[in-house]
Amino acid sequence: MKKAEVASICGLLLMTLGATLLCPLGVAYALDSHEEIPAFWKSIAISFVTGGLLFWGFRRDRSELGRREGFVIVALGWALLSAFGALPFWLAAPVGGIPSYLDAYFETMSGFSTTGASILTDIEALPKGLLFWRSMTHWLGGMGIVVLTVAILPFLGAGGYQIFRAEVPGPTADKLRPRIAQTAKILWSVYVVLTLIQVLLLVAPMGWYDACCHAFGTLATGGFSTKNGSVADYASVYVDSVIIVFMILAGANFVLHYRLALGKGLSHLGDAEFRFYFGLIAFSTAFITVLLYYSQFPGKGTAENLAKYDTISGCFRYALFQVSALVTTTGFVTADFDAWPNPCRVVIVLLMICGGCAGSTGGGVKVIRIVVLVKYGFREIARLVRPHAVVAVKVGGESIEREVVARVMGFMALYSVLFFISVGLMSIILHFQPLDATASVNRAAQDNSAITAFGAVLATIGNIGPGFAEVGPVENFSAIPGIGKVLLIFCMLLGRLEIFAVLVVLLPLTWRR
Repeated sequence: MKKAEVASICGLLLMTLGATLLCPLGVAYALDSHEEIPAFWKSIAISFVTGGLLFWGFRRDRSELGRREGFVIVALGWALLSAFGALPFWLAAPVGGIPSYLDAYFETMSGFSTTGASILTDIEALPKGLLFWRSMTHWLGGMGIVVLTVAILPFLGAGGYQIFRAEVPGPTADKLRPRIAQTAKILWSVYVVLTLIQVLLLVAPMGWYDACCHAFGTLATGGFSTKNGSVADYASVYVDSVIIVFMILAGANFVLHYRLALGKGLSHLGDAEFRFYFGLIAFSTAFITVLLYYSQFPGKGTAENLAKYDTISGCFRYALFQVSALVTTTGFVTADFDAWPNPCRVVIVLLMICGGCAGSTGGGVKVIRIVVLVKYGFREIARLVRPHAVVAVKVGGESIEREVVARVMGFMALYSVLFFISVGLMSIILHFQPLDATASVNRAAQDNSAITAFGAVLATIGNIGPGFAEVGPVENFSAIPGIGKVLLIFCMLLGRLEIFAVLVVLLPLTWRR
């Protein structure tokens, strides 16, 4: 393990973070939101000084970085970026920031990992500059601030590829160009263009500030909003429609968008993963629409919800928005899906687990892994009937390499084990430190606590945002005990870096020469 090189590049990432903090600082000046400006200046200074000391103090040749160094840089880099990115929230506590550093770290990790889980009980009370930085953490984390660093710093050379492989989501990391820096620039270029288009479409109903913040949350599939009621506060069919379109685009592989921009046709329709992804959205929307319209459930007949669910078009609107928000793991909210009929909630859980496509900014286990898993299952059935036959696992007519299939199976196994361990730990935490004071003696509260634990872990390890029960779409994570927040922070990091990069850092073998 080349520890000096790792420390040097981590320092470089901190200096990159310091530079990006200039943007919300400028927004604070522009909007005359001066109370948080000292916190930003202090955070920028701390980031640059610490990063500079690491970068120059451990400077070495970085072109020979290996896989281990790539994984360690990404995992440590994200933890450090969140730690230093939390400083503006914490340092601005006297003027409306976040008093607890743990809460500030939770909010920042939730931002960078594009989870969207929040501890804020009054989002609109946060100063404008901090609110902009909160949304900007989504945008930086969506395509990956480490990938951005690779894009703008070509001197990393071959070492940049190892970093790129460790951060880009999905079973494989596609290279669009021979040089990895070019690939990173292409992905970021597509990302920036789509963001600008969405901002322009949302300016009229929202204004520049809110349009930028919501575009950051949409293209990054993050879900942080500038409103307490999320997107529901706008009560606009147009706003919902624009966000739905861009959520679906953000949940698709960005390589497909790039090929379309080059004039190579709509390759989306020829991509097996995208067809499954789009079909999943269509089927789930139709299923939930019908259930919402014909079922009776608590709150449906209230004055607030009557206008939502009294027509088939209304049911379709809210079903499509929430299906798109949850399968892409964006997490924006226009309806309380936790109050929907149980069959709808089961579908929602499946969507949360599935997530977006590989090469997207979405979380979850990724559609391609689900497809490969299903194909592998049918292959095993075929081999039971014809044990000597050579049956390949194919997706879109192309055979999947055994190494990729093995990696998918390994990921699914680790994901399942870590998920259930985390749910068990969270259940224990909430048992001894219940959110409800009567939970220890109230059976119903205990059951609710179990659902809360399940929803909290699912929402964080899948980088989704809202969960169920006490962390549902109209609630937040502020009441989770401190040790529970630490566990959920770890789950967010596991989900964003897809488990392997985080676990590699924890192995003693990684640190040996």
